[in-house]
Amino acid sequence: MDSRGAVRDQLAARQREVLDDLLAGRTPPGFDTAGTTATTRVLHHKRSSAAEHAAPELDLLPDWRARFHAWAAQHPQQGCAHDDVRAFLTTIGADWLRLHEVYDGRRRLALTRIGGRRVLTVGLGSQIWHLTRRTWKRSSTWKS
Repeated sequence: MDSRGAVRDQLAARQREVLDDLLAGRTPPGFDTAGTTATTRVLHHKRSSAAEHAAPELDLLPDWRARFHAWAAQHPQQGCAHDDVRAFLTTIGADWLRLHEVYDGRRRLALTRIGGRRVLTVGLGSQIWHLTRRTWKRSSTWKS
């Protein structure tokens, strides 16, 4: 390997270190603390927005963004936003994993708790319904 290749490899390794520090909420050596805090917030918001785009049912989960950001700080991204959603949901409970499977089309029914109420979520075709004992609410489809 020539010297330019070695320098390029060193730069790539340093960039990975800086990004890992930022995503974990640490200030990389030689960086401004205030600037890195803002950058960490932006990176976490970008990651949570991608997760929300992949699984819009996350909006039904109370304080999901704060919980996702805390989870993301401890779990580096290992794939796409769908992988993030699956890994995140497995840490917060089976109810939400079942709900995600209905939205993902892998299951038609899920009995879950949303806002403290038992909800039957039904997915037929591209339509999703959230049925409670006294009310029902139809979700807009997230598939295009």
